[in-house]
Amino acid sequence: MKFLFVCALFFLAHLNSIASNQPSPSDATIEEVQRAWDQIKSYQADFHQIIRSKTLGTQEETQGTLSVLKPLKLRWECPLGGTLQILNGKELWQIKKSKRRKRLQVEHYTDISQQIDLRTLTFLADQANIANSYKYRVLSSTKERLVLALVPKTGGEETLLAEILKPGYLLGALKMESSGSETRITFKNIRTNLPLKDSWFKYQASPEDVVHEHKR
Repeated sequence: MKFLFVCALFFLAHLNSIASNQPSPSDATIEEVQRAWDQIKSYQADFHQIIRSKTLGTQEETQGTLSVLKPLKLRWECPLGGTLQILNGKELWQIKKSKRRKRLQVEHYTDISQQIDLRTLTFLADQANIANSYKYRVLSSTKERLVLALVPKTGGEETLLAEILKPGYLLGALKMESSGSETRITFKNIRTNLPLKDSWFKYQASPEDVVHEHKR
């Protein structure tokens, strides 16, 4: 099962302040990112994602729109691939148009936390403490952008590189690399604090849809 929007979740987070009398440059930078991010209650961004498999030598590209309404509401749309993924709390819908049947195939998970670790998904649209979750350092910092390296403290082998655009401290690009794959996502046309409707983050299946219910 693929959860495309998970690739972006680790950094677009509500970052908690790091208490220190004399903070290091890295800590001070994280605090700046948090202050900017605290003002954002919703956002949309156009994305272009490339996934390379090192073992198979294949490459997969997707592009579309990511929409977030805090807390814990996400909508990941890929018009070219005909797919839509919606997360609302622990509930997840995966919708894809069937070329053969010309009907929508819907995978509905009442509690997706039974399938995956939901802590990672909450990083995209809820609260998180980057200091507790990652070992991080500033690789470079200019007037235009900031590049951070993050390594999970527990339960992961991936190295993550985040390119942050100044002065708004929004995510411009993200690269994740493990022993078997490499993923890069670029974000453009980022719009913040939009009047997104709560109904946009739910899905009501029609009688024509082919729905598979996952209760566990």
